[in-house]
Amino acid sequence: MKKYVSVNDNGLFELDYKKAKADGIEEELLKGQLDYFNFINNSINNGELTADKNLNIISNNKNQISYYATSGHWYSCGGGLNTDVSYHWWGYSRYACDCETQRMSSDFNSVAAVGAGITVVAAYFGAVPAIPPGLSSAYFWLLASRLDANNHGRGVYVEMTWALVFDITPQ
Repeated sequence: MKKYVSVNDNGLFELDYKKAKADGIEEELLKGQLDYFNFINNSINNGELTADKNLNIISNNKNQISYYATSGHWYSCGGGLNTDVSYHWWGYSRYACDCETQRMSSDFNSVAAVGAGITVVAAYFGAVPAIPPGLSSAYFWLLASRLDANNHGRGVYVEMTWALVFDITPQ
């Protein structure tokens, strides 16, 4: 989808919807991407974020430590890096140290048991503007299990699209 994405002269994200649609990209995916761009562009208009022509997004709020971050420490628990959420045209990413990864996994396992999940996802990765239908406890169990499987005592790097598709790699 990247070839259809650009940042205009006003510093806002745009999607070449017509070209993407003509090239066979599904309308539901295009609408979800537009919803995410509306969310990101609103943050740009509010001065919270800045985008450049290379599709990089820079946070202008330097003190935006996540509520769940381990006491504001960048390194903790004997291993791994902790960072705030980084925004991308496709979604979010962040590094989570060993302790943070364990905390996240525990929270997602709890969510799987009680089914109140999207609030926990938003706590770790920022607001989630477009909630895909059909999220179930199985999704949150899978997310927790992948965090556990990739945390080797050093934490993980999590990449999550706006559609909540994720990739988790060890640090």
